[in-house]
Amino acid sequence: MFFHAQQFIDFQRDCRNVGITVPIIPGVMPIQSFASLRQMVKLSGLQVPESIQKAVEPIKDNDEAVQNFGIHFALQLVRTVLDAKAAPGVHFFTLNREHGAVEIGKRLGVWQTRPARPLPWRLGDNHRRCLEQVRPIFWASRPRAYVHRTQHWDDFPNGRWGKHDSPAFGTLADYYLFYLNSQVPPDQLRAMWLSGLNEESDVWHVFYSYVSHTENKQGVKVTRLPWNDGELNAESAPLLKHLARLNSRGILTINSQPNVNGTSSSDPVVGWGAPDGYVYQKAYLEFFARPEVIYALLEELKNYPLVNYHIVNKTGEKAYTNTLKKVPIAVTWGVFPGREIIQPTVVDPVSFNVWKDEAFALWGEQWGRLYNPESQSRKVLARIENDYSLVNLVDNEFPHPTCLWTLLEKTLERVNGL
Repeated sequence: MFFHAQQFIDFQRDCRNVGITVPIIPGVMPIQSFASLRQMVKLSGLQVPESIQKAVEPIKDNDEAVQNFGIHFALQLVRTVLDAKAAPGVHFFTLNREHGAVEIGKRLGVWQTRPARPLPWRLGDNHRRCLEQVRPIFWASRPRAYVHRTQHWDDFPNGRWGKHDSPAFGTLADYYLFYLNSQVPPDQLRAMWLSGLNEESDVWHVFYSYVSHTENKQGVKVTRLPWNDGELNAESAPLLKHLARLNSRGILTINSQPNVNGTSSSDPVVGWGAPDGYVYQKAYLEFFARPEVIYALLEELKNYPLVNYHIVNKTGEKAYTNTLKKVPIAVTWGVFPGREIIQPTVVDPVSFNVWKDEAFALWGEQWGRLYNPESQSRKVLARIENDYSLVNLVDNEFPHPTCLWTLLEKTLERVNGL
């Protein structure tokens, strides 16, 4: 801490002259009140300059006036240090009163009202993941599970998604206790997911309530599902009408994203990365569906050659795809000044087979365990887990309105015509 900018500038120069090259960050504590100034001087042993004493003395009983002076003084201090290029940044001591530091940040032009997202997904806290730049989209709504399953990796993809075969992922047995069991009390989950399930349509209703933000049959708002740790994010807003319609008819969606074509990287909803860039997305949809829907979907997909798909049941015995089996598809990418294209989200066939085991297990391990083993509710969920298939669809024509909704509407028409 210091009261004269030149003191720090001289100190930094002297350190460099004797070979000290580590970053030196100045600490600044804006004066909050006359009492805090006296306490700061007492603890630090610093001598308060006469100019500050003369300025504060007449207003010492007016905390607001003292605080305004403290902001002005600290602002000039910081500007002098930064203009002299004596430090790469500044550390503020706030004493849990952040107003002064925030105001200084705003006046310096460095305060952001919305934190920038470096990537579409939240970066890991572990230092070993600091260079991570690519993830499969399947865990978008269960990021903690993905972090846990990949915690033993020595290297994380930082440019393109490489070859990550299933042994690289932690097994389900290793993390049952952590991420297949919800942290929400069972009573709250039963209130959201119904205290009793008599037929499959009851499950459809829970999914519908979740995507439509409406109360379920028990008058409770569904704010999460086993495959979604929280409510749908803001970018899903344009999709909600379509999602609600599909879920009400048994296409049980667990992951989706809209197509985006060259939107500013600063966009408050879909933006990410550095400023002055452009972001892109292919429309993506992932869902569970019953056998008759799968049969109709496979027929209808013949009319949509630019839609990539993966379809698999619980055991993996029934699996269909029109993609190369080990070639990932970029579904999110960004173009930024002076950088190569960044592809942070992919649909990877190998990872999908890892994810499907987790996705199917959630029917029984998280939802099913809310009910007695011999109950009708458990039987309904077990039937879905064993009979339904997991599907992901990628519409490659991102510059145009997505065809996925039409594709699925026609699929359901085929089902009704059977």
